[in-house]
Amino acid sequence: VSVRQTIPMPLDPAVIRAALNHPDPATALGVAIVAFHALTNGQTRAIQLTDIVDGRLTLPDGRTIPLAEPVKVRLAAWLDHRAARWPRTLNPHLFITQNTAPRLLAPGHTFPWKKAGLNPQSLRSDRILQEIYATGGDVRRICDLFGLSIAGASRYAATLGQPSFHEEIPVRRVRVLSESVHDS
Repeated sequence: VSVRQTIPMPLDPAVIRAALNHPDPATALGVAIVAFHALTNGQTRAIQLTDIVDGRLTLPDGRTIPLAEPVKVRLAAWLDHRAARWPRTLNPHLFITQNTAPRLLAPGHTFPWKKAGLNPQSLRSDRILQEIYATGGDVRRICDLFGLSIAGASRYAATLGQPSFHEEIPVRRVRVLSESVHDS
């Protein structure tokens, strides 16, 4: 199987931008977390309120991630919405729904992706590809940033030799994510 078949092509920047600015605050936050920090869908849904302290997210694997400013903006909007909609919930998860607010469960695997119109794995891959090109294929950095194995990071790094990836990702992807900061 070639790398091109296992690593998706870059996503359309307009689609990412629209999802980052989605009117539903949970959708906008979920997309921002994955677009900026490349968390998996499972990691995103499992985040608990106590995992975020002073603008930093602590993951179960021990990594602490300083949240990007666009993520913090969307986090504040979601927390305001969450508190107004479910003021008495005891659910410890960051993301909750009408069904999970009265329970202690994380939302289902399609939340908040149904509304976003994006696949979380494709968005994660897009973010990792962006970093691969920004670092010139620094596998160690990719492992440290995203919790990938060396083999996993190497598969992404192998895309450096593919002209269609090399020409599109570095300029276009970095610009899109920085524009999102100003759209907040």
